[in-house]
Amino acid sequence: MDEMAGCGPDCLETLKDIEAFLDGEADVVVRARIEVHLADCSPCTHRADFRKHLKELVREKCLERSVPDSVVEKIRAVIRDAG
Repeated sequence: MDEMAGCGPDCLETLKDIEAFLDGEADVVVRARIEVHLADCSPCTHRADFRKHLKELVREKCLERSVPDSVVEKIRAVIRDAG
C-alpha cells in the first residue's frame, strides 16, 4: 500500500520544502508550517525521518574518505572560473 496515498496539498507543500527544513535553511514561517504538519501527518513524518537518516548516512560515508588534492584543485578552479 502506498504510504502517501490520500495525501493532499498540505503534504505536497511540506514535501516540497522538506529538504530546506532538514538542512536548517527554511525560514521561520516555513519551518513552523512544516512542524505543525509533521505533528499531525505520520506519512510525512516517516518520509522526513527517512530523508534525515539518509542525509546522515551520506554525510558519514562522505567523511570516511579524503578527497584527493587534484580533485579539490579542480573544484576550486571551476568555482574561480564561474565567479
